[in-house]
Amino acid sequence: MSIEGICHEGLKYIEDGEEKLIPRANIQDGYKYNIKDSEKKDHLMMLCLQKYPHLDKMTVELFVDHYMNHPDDMEQNMRNDKEYMKKFKC
Repeated sequence: MSIEGICHEGLKYIEDGEEKLIPRANIQDGYKYNIKDSEKKDHLMMLCLQKYPHLDKMTVELFVDHYMNHPDDMEQNMRNDKEYMKKFKC
């Protein structure tokens, strides 16, 4: 297998003498939300960006998407973070 390179369509490479293509990712292929969840995500994004203006929008969006799709994981990660939990009386 040899790599030909990145082109407009994606990554071209040759395997067994045949040219193949790995298509570029479509950044619009993210999580699909219904109207209610989309509004919730927008609200969370707005609150997070207001509270943490030094973070870039993509970083905040990654956390918000992860929280919306894996809320139990996020809560467990938060509880496992001893530094974070020092802020609360449990």
